[in-house]
Amino acid sequence: MSAPSESRLQEVVVNALGAKESKDNKKTGYFKDTDSDGISDKFDNEKAPPPPPQKSSDGNPSPVQVRKNFNETAFFLPELKTDPNGNVSFSFTIPEALTTWKLMTFAHTKDLSSGYIEKTLVTQKPLMVQANAPRFMREGDKIEFSAKVVNLSDKEITGTAQLELINTTTNAPVDGWFKNIFPVQHFTIATGQSGAVKFPIEIPFNFNSALTYRIIAKAGNASDGEEMALPVLVNRMLVTESLPLNLRGINKKDFKFEKLLNSANSSSISNHALTVEYTSNPAWYAVQSLPYLMEYPYECAEQTFNRYYANILATNIANSMPKIKAVFEKWKTADTAALLSNLQKNEELKSALLQETPWVLEAKNESQQKKNIALLFDMVRMSAEASKAFNKLKDLQSSNGGFVWFKGGPDDRYMTQYIISGIGHLRKLNALPDNEYGKIKTMLNAAISYLDMKIKEDYDYLIKYKSDLKDNHTGYTQIQYLYMRSFFS
Repeated sequence: MSAPSESRLQEVVVNALGAKESKDNKKTGYFKDTDSDGISDKFDNEKAPPPPPQKSSDGNPSPVQVRKNFNETAFFLPELKTDPNGNVSFSFTIPEALTTWKLMTFAHTKDLSSGYIEKTLVTQKPLMVQANAPRFMREGDKIEFSAKVVNLSDKEITGTAQLELINTTTNAPVDGWFKNIFPVQHFTIATGQSGAVKFPIEIPFNFNSALTYRIIAKAGNASDGEEMALPVLVNRMLVTESLPLNLRGINKKDFKFEKLLNSANSSSISNHALTVEYTSNPAWYAVQSLPYLMEYPYECAEQTFNRYYANILATNIANSMPKIKAVFEKWKTADTAALLSNLQKNEELKSALLQETPWVLEAKNESQQKKNIALLFDMVRMSAEASKAFNKLKDLQSSNGGFVWFKGGPDDRYMTQYIISGIGHLRKLNALPDNEYGKIKTMLNAAISYLDMKIKEDYDYLIKYKSDLKDNHTGYTQIQYLYMRSFFS
């Protein structure tokens, strides 16, 4: 890239709409780019009058250009090659935030010679409005929504600022709902100064959506606008109450949902939804939870074992229930509707609030979860994943038999009992085939010996300090040990 002089680079200010202006020439007018360097500045020798305000085809001023793109990184170009003269040219669209940008360029040659330059650019307009919006709003709040209006022109300006409030989901105006009864404020600002405009609003209850604000400032031919969405938080928490309805064969039972009936006596409860789920085999819900164990992202001992546990259990289910395996094969090939989340198949039941809550994230994950179930029950993949998890688990066992949380750390009694209890579960379910149990038996015996030694140390401690053995000295760790030991004679 051909580099202009240091003093020249420091002169440049970039306007928000792409025009560029010299700091020293705000009062003397604009310049045409006669030296073809892509910058209209004082080095161009032909002075030109300021550009006229843009108008639409009917002769009226163009609508206000509302800024919506507030990305913090303007652009990143990791690889640019020079032309034979060593010049580099590129173009980009700068975000619409009115701020100072840092431009950093780095160049190097094949022999590792390098150069680095860092400059700042300013995006600005003659008239700017910048909202001082909160990070979020909470229902029931009463606030003054404020904004700063900046005058960078060469004369005093008088104009109006207008606040519009919009439902992000429906794009419908909600000024009345938010009691935005003074949506237009007047301002007069001296040259080079800024002023504040304030709009009193109230956040309604049960809005159940995100809010988009749009603030527009106008003064003569100059204008600016800003638009952004804000979350509206509720003061309540979504609580799910469930009632299992167990039926066997052809019979009749009466069920009474006491908590639902008593909910009418509460002044704070607001009912959201009533859902009835039916399955002929409740084990299906256990199957749906297996991918959660399989997809743990970290490599600690707990999550490594959970991946091993999920794959071993899935293998056992597939081998003992061939019909389930056939269903998963159908999912992978044809029945895409079966992969849809229950909420996705009932779009009309979803409300705007539901889309803003973690519950929906869980529902969206349900689709991916069911897809992963079909993947999980691939026999070849299950065998490979179980072997991989076992090898990682073996690397996390210390020489004394205890397991560590992460490789290189100290052995941990709780984690060792957690893993061995899980293996006990698999044995209780007859999910460990003989060849798999033979593979883990050495690791298992070493861990049990380690835990037996730890419980012996607990007993020796009581004897050493002459504790009354008639008292109860069992804590969580000792109870967990007894639970673990119940799987092994």
